[in-house]
Amino acid sequence: MTSIERLARFVVDRSTVVASFGSVAAALGVCALIVAFAIRPPALGWLGFAIVSAGLLGLAALAPLAFERTRVSARPPAVAGDREQRLLVIADSHCSEIALCDGIIARLAGAVAVHVVVPIRVSHLHFMADDESAEQREAAQCMRIAVRLLQQRGVSTSGSVGSDKPLESMTDALASFAATRVLLVTPPKDESYWLERDLLTKARTLTGVPVIHVVVPSTPKDGPPAKPRGAACV
Repeated sequence: MTSIERLARFVVDRSTVVASFGSVAAALGVCALIVAFAIRPPALGWLGFAIVSAGLLGLAALAPLAFERTRVSARPPAVAGDREQRLLVIADSHCSEIALCDGIIARLAGAVAVHVVVPIRVSHLHFMADDESAEQREAAQCMRIAVRLLQQRGVSTSGSVGSDKPLESMTDALASFAATRVLLVTPPKDESYWLERDLLTKARTLTGVPVIHVVVPSTPKDGPPAKPRGAACV
């Protein structure tokens, strides 16, 4: 993601937060006027109202960020001029590249081409405090290793780094790569925020091609890469 694209996304996210915050603040202002003139509560009542208002304003500010990574407007998918099978892979950057490669090989099912997309993996509030350089490098490294391993095993493979929104990464890739199947690859559930947000179900609603999910081991944080322990398909 270029600095201009990052700035544009930052401005959009900030605008969404401001709009949400402003709407709730206006509603609370109206409620305060009604309470002041109609109910006239004691000081303790105003204290409770202030606490509730602060909580609602906090939720209003965080809600757009919490759901931003699962909102996407799907682009029209590319259409192939032949009947060849093509596999699009959307992989969590924390997946072990060796296990990722093995999981893809096991599910080629005659695919003549594979495109691996590794979205940037960041937290909801990360963009407010720092840029995504480290996460982008991590995603790029994972993608390059996976592509190289697949090419070494004779698979026609290309790759790219996606945005920090996995669903958007998938629909963007489908718009340029005429996939007949999509493979969503993640580490175990307790290590992948994708699964916490039910991305598999949402991915299936966004595309007409089959979407399957495979769980593979994650890359160890310390020490040499772990040997793949197999893959569990969902």
